[in-house]
Amino acid sequence: FKSVGGNPVVFDRVKGAYAWDVDNNKYIDYILSWGPAILGHADDEVLANLKQQLAKGTSFGAPCALENELAKLVIDAVPSVDMVRFTNSGTEACMGMLRLARAFTGR
Repeated sequence: FKSVGGNPVVFDRVKGAYAWDVDNNKYIDYILSWGPAILGHADDEVLANLKQQLAKGTSFGAPCALENELAKLVIDAVPSVDMVRFTNSGTEACMGMLRLARAFTGR
């Protein structure tokens, strides 16, 4: 913060449209994680569903039924998409794309 002045705000918790810093000052969060938190932070319904799903496990390392449901939603939402493949990193996604391109071109 040397070039812009002031001190950074260190946040402790968030709920709904609000954020509290470590000194318990309350702020309105106009950013909401740049879009992903459109329902607000720590929405009770989202937390309940998340807790239910987390009880089943956090990572399978293999396909699961919810991935298939999400893939269908993506395909239905984006007319140019015929197939979806999920990966666990950008590197894995790029390697898969390169394999696909090599297979398609025969190189």
